[in-house]
Amino acid sequence: MKRIMNICTHYTDLERFESREDLRAYYRRFGLDGLELLEAGADEREIVDPTDVVGVHLKYFPSWYCFWSGDERTIEEEFGSRKEAERYFGGSGQEAVLASFRKNLAFARAYNPEYVVFHVSDVLISEAVPRKFRYSDEEITDAAAELLNRLLPKDEGFELLLENLWWPGLTMTRPEVTYRLLEKVRYPRKGIMLDTGHLLHTNTSLRTEQEGAAYIREVLERYEDRSIIRGIHFHQTLSGAYVEEQKKHPPVLSGSYDEKNGMLARYVYTVDSHRPFLCREAWETVEWLEPKYLVYELLTEDRAEHERYMKALCGNQK
Repeated sequence: MKRIMNICTHYTDLERFESREDLRAYYRRFGLDGLELLEAGADEREIVDPTDVVGVHLKYFPSWYCFWSGDERTIEEEFGSRKEAERYFGGSGQEAVLASFRKNLAFARAYNPEYVVFHVSDVLISEAVPRKFRYSDEEITDAAAELLNRLLPKDEGFELLLENLWWPGLTMTRPEVTYRLLEKVRYPRKGIMLDTGHLLHTNTSLRTEQEGAAYIREVLERYEDRSIIRGIHFHQTLSGAYVEEQKKHPPVLSGSYDEKNGMLARYVYTVDSHRPFLCREAWETVEWLEPKYLVYELLTEDRAEHERYMKALCGNQK
């Protein structure tokens, strides 16, 4: 099992390290094998060396299905106009979405990753807080399979790992949807990147790490074949009480699509704050699953906070 640390190319992550040698020494100090990288700007100082990258996390459009499927009514409601949607996606129709991902894939290929991660999910801004969804899991996963089959028509030498969220698409709570998705995606080397925090968000009654770990175990025991889980994004946020309260008093979002998305981001980061998963039961689930990749996926304010979290995690790892 390779143990990995997440990092992105945004300056707020990269400015924490003086050089690529500093970054390499940092993750090695915790006994890690490398990095999972997300593109979020230019690495102008070349802090991330390709030899340190094990996986690349591809970009994610929160609400793409209406544009992909040509649902004009929902496009108008979500983006304000088709013109605004085309600005956001960089063109018109499915080819614009594909072109954006192809550019992101070119970034990924430069690091020669062992795997890439793709989110299989969709949520409209108006749905995120009340959790009343327009589209079904099947609609989103079928469309994602179509997108991926066009994006990756042949084996590129890396594994394609599909990640769960708590919105329509791949949630991991319905094995039949997970297996259907894997069957429809034609890319030969494929599997699941289980995100533990995202799975916790499908049950707002959870209040402790132990309850969360038990819930994850209960969901995964529904699967006859757990070998499909090739990697784990390992973190937790127990935000169920906050989610339920926000449902009662949802925030008023106004302005352009980008402005509303920015306001919603604050809510999402509160729901999904990526804290260390430390309880014994969570580690037992990791051992039970025996993933190929274990990613310590954390969101932190600075290097000092990240170091505290990493020390806590690595002090508990088995």
